[in-house]
Amino acid sequence: MLVMLAVLAVQTGLVWFGNVQSWWPLPHQWVQVLVFLFLATLIIGLNLVRIREKQPQVFAQFYLLSIAVKLVAGLAFIFFLIWDNPLQATPTVALFLVAYIFFTSAEVVYLVRTSTGRQDG
Repeated sequence: MLVMLAVLAVQTGLVWFGNVQSWWPLPHQWVQVLVFLFLATLIIGLNLVRIREKQPQVFAQFYLLSIAVKLVAGLAFIFFLIWDNPLQATPTVALFLVAYIFFTSAEVVYLVRTSTGRQDG
């Protein structure tokens, strides 16, 4: 959970700082994008940890399923944001893709670290 909060804080700071420095435009829905990905990754990550503890033999299948579910939910979410404000489509999609990669990477690091920590102990 703290890892996801740290990723959210860093991304929020980078998006805001990049806009202040005029490196990129700030999409109108930037907060919604970051919060959606934070909550989706947090909910899926916590469920994956619980599945790994209770049913480790099916963890890989559920992890792959979680990626597919997160992608489909993300596509529906980003489609709605583009439909709501088509003029902001490019910066919104770019932010979504970058944030998705960061959150998914943090989720993988968290899952690997908690997995190796439990096997050693």
